[in-house]
Amino acid sequence: MRLSAPVTVTLCLLALAACERGKPRHVPADPMAVAPAMAAVPPTAGLSAGLSRRPELAGFSIDSIGAAPDPLNRQPAMTPADRPIVLQGFGFDPVAKAPGKGVDVVVDGKAYGADYGAARADVAGYFKSPGLAAVGFTATLPAGALAVGPHLALVRVVAADGKGYFEGLKIPFQVK
Repeated sequence: MRLSAPVTVTLCLLALAACERGKPRHVPADPMAVAPAMAAVPPTAGLSAGLSRRPELAGFSIDSIGAAPDPLNRQPAMTPADRPIVLQGFGFDPVAKAPGKGVDVVVDGKAYGADYGAARADVAGYFKSPGLAAVGFTATLPAGALAVGPHLALVRVVAADGKGYFEGLKIPFQVK
């Protein structure tokens, strides 16, 4: 019994497919998905209270304010009022060219302590300073903490010696 070439190829493919065991597939997280709502933790008071302002501009960037990426360069920066407002970026002591003792995010004149020390290899690479590899920060304000309307945010970096702080530029944003 002689089978035609197409039938033979089809049978070979079916045989190979039957040998394949199903592999568990892990679906990667959707990078565009909104993070699930977490219990809002009130922000801490700022670390810069009682310290004197240094004249130099902080080494800093605010990468995002809530839903607004790159708010310094992409104006108007807008974020919704019904979600927590997460401010993320980096900051360092520009005089010591080293991580600061901490970072505060100041919104409308009120300082909020930020989680500080997140890995930022991009910053270390850009400034050609391996010591700046852990200068990332995140501060989260609960939904409803800011009124709808215009606001100003800035970064304060507590100096590496802990004896003062450096401020960044004021960045306007809107809560809508």
